[in-house]
Amino acid sequence: MPFIVFEGLDGAGLTTQSQLLKKRLEGLGYRVYLTKEPTDGIVGSIIRAYLRREIFFDRSALPLLFATDRVIHSKKIEKLLKSGVVVISDRYKLSSFAYQFEFGVEWIKTINKKAIDPDITFVLDVPPSVALERIKRSRFYLEAFENIETLEKVRENYLKLAREFPNTYVVDANRRIEDVSRDVFEILKNSGLIKIG
Repeated sequence: MPFIVFEGLDGAGLTTQSQLLKKRLEGLGYRVYLTKEPTDGIVGSIIRAYLRREIFFDRSALPLLFATDRVIHSKKIEKLLKSGVVVISDRYKLSSFAYQFEFGVEWIKTINKKAIDPDITFVLDVPPSVALERIKRSRFYLEAFENIETLEKVRENYLKLAREFPNTYVVDANRRIEDVSRDVFEILKNSGLIKIG
């Protein structure tokens, strides 16, 4: 079964598109598990608390925490895939590569090597100004990385990474939800990773 990942800035629609794809695949008879990073595990909870500015520690520890959370997560994903379940993740490796650029992408790649690779990745692309506007409408606080300067760099990184990693598709998410969902499904269908009928 395929391991499908959605990536992009917060506010790009990752959660919405993950849920829509899950529903569509279940309608075709697939068993689907929807997950996200950071996870709800112990390490993921520490990361979330840091991002919400509830706890503070040296920023250089963050890539290692993300990698640890991901390796644990990856083991669960592998088991699900082997049991015939399609796994959709809202964020995965590319998030670390895009957001933690200050520590050097090669080092970030090295500490994430133990985590399995997705079969297909969708980078949902929106301008940072649009992302911030959507975030402000959906919650009352901004996380640690959510300022226009950082998001401009992160978006640039995502677009570079999409060219570097195989089976990674950039989808214009600055459109109606239905249009984005349609394009995601068409790309997935044409990839041969799922069978219809």
